Amino acid sequence: MSPVRFFHFMSDFFITLILWCYFLFGYLFILFFLYIPVHVFAKNRATTLQNLNHVHLKVFFALTQWLIPRTKFNISENIREIQSSVIVCNHLSYLDPILLVSLFGRQRTIVKHTFFKVPVFGWFLKNYGYISSGSDAMMGSSLITNLEEIKAHLAAGGVLFVFPEGTRSRNGKLAPFSKGVFTIARYCNAPLKLIFIKGTNKLFQPGRFLFNTHDDNEIQLELIGSLEPDYKSNNFSISAFADEARRIFEEKIAKDYNSCNYTLK
Repeated sequence: MSPVRFFHFMSDFFITLILWCYFLFGYLFILFFLYIPVHVFAKNRATTLQNLNHVHLKVFFALTQWLIPRTKFNISENIREIQSSVIVCNHLSYLDPILLVSLFGRQRTIVKHTFFKVPVFGWFLKNYGYISSGSDAMMGSSLITNLEEIKAHLAAGGVLFVFPEGTRSRNGKLAPFSKGVFTIARYCNAPLKLIFIKGTNKLFQPGRFLFNTHDDNEIQLELIGSLEPDYKSNNFSISAFADEARRIFEEKIAKDYNSCNYTLK
């Protein structure tokens, strides 16, 4: 290994160590020192924990920007103002969901059921009011309970963000969309906000544990669409609703690709 590559590796390693230590011990601090006051005094435990999580991850990304100055964050102001909406995003990196939590004080999401089995972390997911993607949470009375809780959460100004692809893209292309989030939006009579994420996969690449600290990068979040269909219309279709959202994402990806090609000429 050349000296330059060794330096890059060590830089990636130590900065990654600092960031994930803060990430982990921040949750342990909340658990041991703040959970009991929240449990005893908070009127809405889930909302209070969501706000604590928001602050914790906001500091995490502030620390990330300080430690990795080659990565710039460009987040549209109109994104931070979103309330009472279902948010649909493309998915590139494990950083995507925690970045969104850092932007919204009151947030819920649907999480892979395997994460609920992780010690400590799974406990937090459950107490935040996050929803497991497992079949038990998506069937029968549990489904109705979850939908009613989401509806109340949105009515109170919160957001629900979902990645309809279900998994991270390895090549930037969109995977098929699950229609579940569009059904939730209809049930809650909520507007759909489309957020396009770019650059998180360069900072924290799929299949790699270390942050990329030495390459120039820009993480962008852009509101590319807002859909407010008439859910009560006889012509409303979940499939058409999902297709329209996907079309907007595909047009954005194609536009970015063509712009990149033009820049490289």
